[in-house]
Amino acid sequence: MTSTDESDESIESDERILECARAVRAELPRLIGPLAAERRRELDTHLAQALARLGDADTVERILMVLQSEPELHTWAAYFLETGNPPRYTERGDYRPLPGSGEAVPATRYSCPEHDFAWYRAFLDEPPPRCPTHGQALVREDPPSC
Repeated sequence: MTSTDESDESIESDERILECARAVRAELPRLIGPLAAERRRELDTHLAQALARLGDADTVERILMVLQSEPELHTWAAYFLETGNPPRYTERGDYRPLPGSGEAVPATRYSCPEHDFAWYRAFLDEPPPRCPTHGQALVREDPPSC
Protein backbone atom coordinates (compact mmCIF):
# COMPACT_ATOMS: atom_id res chain seq x y z
CA MET A 1 0.00 0.00 0.00
CA THR A 2 1.41 3.40 -0.94
CA SER A 3 1.48 6.41 1.33
CA THR A 4 -1.09 8.06 -0.95
CA ASP A 5 -3.50 5.15 -0.35
CA GLU A 6 -2.90 5.36 3.41
CA SER A 7 -3.44 9.12 3.29
CA ASP A 8 -6.70 8.68 1.37
CA GLU A 9 -7.90 6.09 3.90
CA SER A 10 -7.00 8.39 6.78
CA ILE A 11 -8.92 11.28 5.21
CA GLU A 12 -11.94 9.02 4.61
CA SER A 13 -11.77 7.77 8.19
CA ASP A 14 -11.52 11.33 9.53
CA GLU A 15 -14.52 12.40 7.42
CA ARG A 16 -16.58 9.49 8.73
CA ILE A 17 -15.67 10.47 12.33
CA LEU A 18 -16.66 14.09 11.64
CA GLU A 19 -19.99 12.91 10.20
CA CYS A 20 -20.50 10.68 13.23
CA ALA A 21 -20.02 13.71 15.49
CA ARG A 22 -22.51 15.76 13.46
CA ALA A 23 -25.09 12.96 13.53
CA VAL A 24 -24.77 11.96 17.18
CA ARG A 25 -25.64 15.49 18.32
CA ALA A 26 -29.25 14.85 17.25
CA GLU A 27 -29.28 11.58 19.20
CA LEU A 28 -27.93 12.88 22.52
CA PRO A 29 -31.39 13.33 24.11
CA ARG A 30 -32.18 9.66 23.43
CA LEU A 31 -28.73 8.36 24.35
CA ILE A 32 -28.01 10.35 27.50
CA GLY A 33 -31.60 10.81 28.67
CA PRO A 34 -33.62 13.58 30.28
CA LEU A 35 -32.22 13.09 33.78
CA ALA A 36 -28.70 13.97 32.62
CA ALA A 37 -29.54 17.21 30.82
CA GLU A 38 -26.42 19.00 32.03
CA ARG A 39 -24.14 16.18 30.82
CA ARG A 40 -25.98 16.10 27.50
CA ARG A 41 -25.43 19.86 27.04
CA GLU A 42 -21.77 19.46 27.97
CA LEU A 43 -21.25 16.69 25.41
CA ASP A 44 -23.09 18.67 22.72
CA THR A 45 -20.98 21.76 23.47
CA HIS A 46 -17.75 19.77 23.19
CA LEU A 47 -18.84 18.28 19.86
CA ALA A 48 -20.01 21.65 18.47
CA GLN A 49 -16.74 23.32 19.51
CA ALA A 50 -14.66 20.59 17.90
CA LEU A 51 -16.69 20.77 14.68
CA ALA A 52 -16.24 24.55 14.62
CA ARG A 53 -12.47 24.01 14.48
CA LEU A 54 -12.21 21.67 11.51
CA GLY A 55 -8.82 23.08 10.55
CA ASP A 56 -7.21 22.15 13.87
CA ALA A 57 -4.93 19.12 13.86
CA ASP A 58 -6.51 17.63 16.99
CA THR A 59 -10.19 17.97 15.99
CA VAL A 60 -10.71 14.25 15.24
CA GLU A 61 -8.93 13.23 18.46
CA ARG A 62 -11.13 15.60 20.50
CA ILE A 63 -14.25 14.15 18.91
CA LEU A 64 -13.10 10.59 19.57
CA MET A 65 -12.52 11.45 23.23
CA VAL A 66 -16.12 12.70 23.51
CA LEU A 67 -17.51 9.67 21.67
CA GLN A 68 -15.64 7.34 24.02
CA SER A 69 -16.59 9.22 27.19
CA GLU A 70 -19.99 7.52 27.67
CA PRO A 71 -20.83 3.85 26.99
CA GLU A 72 -24.01 4.80 25.08
CA LEU A 73 -22.08 7.18 22.82
CA HIS A 74 -19.33 4.64 22.24
CA THR A 75 -21.82 1.94 21.20
CA TRP A 76 -23.77 4.35 18.98
CA ALA A 77 -20.61 5.69 17.32
CA ALA A 78 -19.20 2.20 16.69
CA TYR A 79 -22.41 1.23 14.87
CA PHE A 80 -22.48 4.48 12.88
CA LEU A 81 -18.82 4.20 11.87
CA GLU A 82 -19.37 0.62 10.71
CA THR A 83 -22.64 1.15 8.79
CA GLY A 84 -22.81 4.85 7.95
CA ASN A 85 -26.32 5.06 9.44
CA PRO A 86 -27.61 5.79 12.93
CA PRO A 87 -28.77 2.66 14.79
CA ARG A 88 -32.35 3.92 15.02
CA TYR A 89 -32.51 3.91 11.23
CA THR A 90 -32.42 0.12 11.29
CA GLU A 91 -34.69 -0.32 14.32
CA ARG A 92 -37.96 -1.45 12.82
CA GLY A 93 -39.73 -3.30 15.59
CA ASP A 94 -41.13 -6.61 14.36
CA TYR A 95 -40.22 -6.02 10.71
CA ARG A 96 -38.40 -8.95 9.13
CA PRO A 97 -36.85 -8.37 5.69
CA LEU A 98 -37.24 -10.95 2.94
CA PRO A 99 -34.50 -13.57 2.88
CA GLY A 100 -31.65 -13.07 0.48
CA SER A 101 -28.85 -10.66 0.02
CA GLY A 102 -30.21 -7.17 0.13
CA GLU A 103 -28.41 -3.89 0.23
CA ALA A 104 -28.82 -1.19 2.85
CA VAL A 105 -30.49 1.96 1.59
CA PRO A 106 -28.87 5.14 2.85
CA ALA A 107 -30.99 7.25 5.17
CA THR A 108 -32.13 10.68 4.03
CA ARG A 109 -29.67 13.14 5.54
CA TYR A 110 -30.45 16.68 6.64
CA SER A 111 -27.65 19.01 7.68
CA CYS A 112 -26.99 22.48 9.00
CA PRO A 113 -25.67 24.88 6.34
CA GLU A 114 -22.81 25.57 8.78
CA HIS A 115 -21.78 21.87 8.64
CA ASP A 116 -21.80 21.12 12.37
CA PHE A 117 -25.04 19.17 12.76
CA ALA A 118 -26.61 16.32 10.78
CA TRP A 119 -29.83 14.42 11.25
CA TYR A 120 -30.92 11.22 9.51
CA ARG A 121 -34.60 10.56 8.90
CA ALA A 122 -35.62 7.07 9.96
CA PHE A 123 -39.38 7.42 9.33
CA LEU A 124 -41.25 9.51 6.78
CA ASP A 125 -43.45 11.23 9.36
CA GLU A 126 -40.47 12.63 11.31
CA PRO A 127 -39.95 16.35 10.81
CA PRO A 128 -36.30 17.41 10.85
CA PRO A 129 -35.21 19.42 13.89
CA ARG A 130 -33.47 22.78 13.71
CA CYS A 131 -29.73 23.07 14.21
CA PRO A 132 -29.17 23.44 17.97
CA THR A 133 -26.10 25.63 17.41
CA HIS A 134 -27.41 28.09 14.83
CA GLY A 135 -31.19 27.67 15.02
CA GLN A 136 -31.31 27.24 11.25
CA ALA A 137 -33.56 24.86 9.35
CA LEU A 138 -31.73 21.77 8.15
CA VAL A 139 -31.23 21.21 4.43
CA ARG A 140 -32.12 17.89 2.83
CA GLU A 141 -29.30 16.10 1.05
CA ASP A 142 -30.26 13.35 -1.33
CA PRO A 143 -28.10 10.22 -1.19
CA PRO A 144 -25.76 9.72 -4.14
CA SER A 145 -27.43 7.89 -7.01
CA CYS A 146 -26.01 4.69 -8.43
